[in-house]
Amino acid sequence: MNNTIAIQGKQEFFKELERDWMAIDKGEKAPEPIHRVYFESAEVLSRVITRQRHNLLKVLHANGSLTVRALAALLARDYKNVYEDVKILEESGLIERDSKNHILAPYEKLTIELQLTA
Repeated sequence: MNNTIAIQGKQEFFKELERDWMAIDKGEKAPEPIHRVYFESAEVLSRVITRQRHNLLKVLHANGSLTVRALAALLARDYKNVYEDVKILEESGLIERDSKNHILAPYEKLTIELQLTA
């Protein structure tokens, strides 16, 4: 499964949502679900996906669901720092928790879309 990361402000997000709901209300077919995460700006994106967090995502995806402690051991990093990174990535929608409350990175690929026009 893949996930798309894009830059989109709240106003644009709600316009897109409204457009989809209006189409559904008119009886049109609902758009196919797209797995995506939006950030309000490229600056916010760069603060969330740092080099260490990118590495964390790769290690987590390669190893399946893990506890934070097991992930910290695999990364050879301090538990507290890994915990903070996990918290940020989870709040951003880039990692999830399973039924055992272990964390996982379900996506094989993250695609970042940066629009250059307004």
